[in-house]
Amino acid sequence: MDIGRWIYKERLKLAWALLPEAKKAKLQPLIDAAHQQLQTFRATGQAPHDPTVPHELTLAKTALTDDAEGLVAGLPEPEAEAVEIAVDPGGAIWGTGKYQQLDPGWLEAAAVWLEHLIFGRHSFPAGEGPVIAIPDELTIALAGDFGTGNFGTAADPSPAVKIASNVIPSLAPDLTIHLGDVYYAGTSDQEADNLLKLWPSGKAGLGTAFTLNSNHEMYSGGDPYFDAALKSQLFLAQAPYSFFALENSNWVIVALDSAYYADELSMYMNGSIGPATGAQATFLQAQARKGKKVVVITHHNGLEEVGSIPARPGGLWSEVMACFPDGTAPAYWYWGHVHAGVVYETKANGVKCRCTGYSALPWGYASELAGNGDVVWFESRNAGDPADQVRVLNGMTLLNITAAGLSETFYDENNGTAWLSAPAAKAATQG
Repeated sequence: MDIGRWIYKERLKLAWALLPEAKKAKLQPLIDAAHQQLQTFRATGQAPHDPTVPHELTLAKTALTDDAEGLVAGLPEPEAEAVEIAVDPGGAIWGTGKYQQLDPGWLEAAAVWLEHLIFGRHSFPAGEGPVIAIPDELTIALAGDFGTGNFGTAADPSPAVKIASNVIPSLAPDLTIHLGDVYYAGTSDQEADNLLKLWPSGKAGLGTAFTLNSNHEMYSGGDPYFDAALKSQLFLAQAPYSFFALENSNWVIVALDSAYYADELSMYMNGSIGPATGAQATFLQAQARKGKKVVVITHHNGLEEVGSIPARPGGLWSEVMACFPDGTAPAYWYWGHVHAGVVYETKANGVKCRCTGYSALPWGYASELAGNGDVVWFESRNAGDPADQVRVLNGMTLLNITAAGLSETFYDENNGTAWLSAPAAKAATQG
């Protein structure tokens, strides 16, 4: 075991020992559920898939018990050439490679999350997020779950580097918006190295880049996100707020913090914008009442991964829709969180939902999306990556907003067009 892995294992043990017994009792079922997935995988070789179980906890119980059951013994070392073992129906790669499900690096996320449950989280900034005027015609680059840094090589850089240094600059968007997630745990060094050093601004430079809060940023209690990312020159246009709006004559684009008010004991996995009378809900209500077309942007997914409206009461979908006057809804809703590129069928209330959380992490073929009536398109093409043979292409999304409407183009990591909503979208958005 390398020294870094040992350190996070010991930090995890110490944090667990320091937690109050009542809090441990609440967390134990989640840790056990993640451990059960590991047991199932080792026993059957089949990749289990339960989106309600945080994969960051898959190795937590083995760390806390020094692998008493021998479930980690025999797994391929992360440095081995062949690390992939299986792909689950959602597309997660069960292997020990960088950022795959069994990557020992996820122990850092688990340890930092437990530590923040002891030390607390950043306060939510008081007041109301800004409403920023934008031109009536502009392009916006959206990329979610980008913060991996460069885990490739100079000759074959990681998808995040290809998207940040080639794809987005070639499109010359007016604005760029990161949909959140800096890995493994949104720590200060990770915010600096994996986001601030790599994320591109819009073509006019300072004041044209934005970033959302996420579950991974909240593992560190949100301190590095609010105190490092939002206080940097790169993201000063929104500082100190994790929610804001961009407005022109026809559109209001409302970016919300779906992470801060999510359940901390569930690793912030299920998004929330907070109380119905809170700052974000009242902010969204005010934008929805303007009578303009509304685009909602969050880190967390509003729909289930397969495209269905969540059956559970409350939740992010219900919170957002409750902010709109009766008979109305957002025109579009974009999110990350799920590491896939997906275009969903328009819902009965008229909202067009898109997942663009596939800008950096390795992801496989999501078989549950194939032949799914709620899915128009999903990125299913193999990336041809010799170091990760089951990985599909990563990518990002470009919005082209005009007086006539909004068109979308999903680009892959090699700057190829993956899906577009209108034939003229690509020609109209080249910089």
